[in-house]
Amino acid sequence: MEQQKYSKRTVWIHWVSALLIFGLIYTGINMEHSTHTTEKFKLYKLHFTLGILVFLLTQLRVIALITDKRPITLYPKKSLHQRFIAFVHYGFYVVIIWMCISGILSLFLEGIYPALISSDFSELPEISKDGFHPIMLSHHIVAKFVFLLLIFHVLGFLIHLVRKQENTLKRIWFN
Repeated sequence: MEQQKYSKRTVWIHWVSALLIFGLIYTGINMEHSTHTTEKFKLYKLHFTLGILVFLLTQLRVIALITDKRPITLYPKKSLHQRFIAFVHYGFYVVIIWMCISGILSLFLEGIYPALISSDFSELPEISKDGFHPIMLSHHIVAKFVFLLLIFHVLGFLIHLVRKQENTLKRIWFN
């Protein structure tokens, strides 16, 4: 019998990462739209911490992707639908890894890191005034792809649920 579920490790990493990513989305949006205050400083610190955790979990997830057995595909491997599923699946890895790398680089290139380390709000640069470094700009642009992939991911689940009346969530849910 072929495997119907992802490994326990993959399931845990998936859901913990999902929660952390929603935290990153929340803090990122609020940082972008907030004034230069201590609240924004706290958001930076939280965003940085969540980002590092997501980066580490994504690396573990890539290892699990390579080493753990995966469930059978939902559609024939060469079908357009299955190829789109794979595009969204692997697209998440690429986009999340780039978001993490560009976020870490931006801390240094924008001069945010020294303020975070010193915990001195006054050292936080007003980066939106001077324009973004290209790496930070790419971080903001690629964030839109996270939203797009997330929409595709949820719509894929709903389409499969309606079309085949099968709850694919059970493949990536806890026992």
